[in-house]
Amino acid sequence: MTELLAAARRRSEGASTRLLAATLHDNLGISGIGTRAPRRAHEAGPTATCVSLGRMLNRAVGAVGAVLVAATALGGCTSDQPTPGPTERPAAEALGAAKAKVDTAASVHLTLAGKDLPEKMTGVVSADGVGTHAPAFKGTFQVRVNGTQASTDVVSVAGKVYVKLPFTSISTEVDPKTLGVPDPAALFKPDTGLTSLLTATESPVKGGQTRRGNEVLTSYTGSLPGAKVADLLTVGDRSKPFKATYGVTEPGGELRTVGLTGPFYAGVDSTYSLTLDKYGDPVEISKP
Repeated sequence: MTELLAAARRRSEGASTRLLAATLHDNLGISGIGTRAPRRAHEAGPTATCVSLGRMLNRAVGAVGAVLVAATALGGCTSDQPTPGPTERPAAEALGAAKAKVDTAASVHLTLAGKDLPEKMTGVVSADGVGTHAPAFKGTFQVRVNGTQASTDVVSVAGKVYVKLPFTSISTEVDPKTLGVPDPAALFKPDTGLTSLLTATESPVKGGQTRRGNEVLTSYTGSLPGAKVADLLTVGDRSKPFKATYGVTEPGGELRTVGLTGPFYAGVDSTYSLTLDKYGDPVEISKP
């Protein structure tokens, strides 16, 4: 690119020089340094000499002006000024677009993992499943009740939650609050579910990019009101803010990761990390 620009400038300078020579020839009657000798002063007389010099100066000024205009026009064709890029999308707008990607997907695979959880807590430790906007969900939960941890299959459909308790083959309808977990299907409601956190995030800021497998994620951070988090996950201090971190694929704009950190349980800040992928994969969810 540098060599092309240099060549263009040399062509511009050459064109300007040729234009100057032609203009001087037409206006002053000379070519190059001069091919036609000017009349000597003693032959024309003092008055004629002054008039001729004045005319020559006027023509010279006009010729130089024309050359400068031409040089400027030619120079503009080889400008090395960078072309302005597109305006960067505001963080809130990017999160809103990522929300729409999830809300319009026929299904989404979701995983959840807790970190820095109290030993004696009652709540979800991890989860892995798939949900739709029916809303419905099926998957597996790791739950801890007063320090005792167990794995259970969960199905949520038509507003009811069914769990298959350990060492049984029968699914039983339960109130998920007794296990300290939310109705997993509710996470997929566009208005009040997981994606509602994106548009409720306060003062979102775009961060850097990281690689996750073969994807590049752009991070966004902000804060969430405690009440918003507690309403969604059924745990958390409603009076204190939570830190939110999102990872959005670039390109693609899909919400890939969600991180929520704050006082989910008394006396400690814990983190729940969620991953969303496999947008639109075929899935069937029915009552067990």
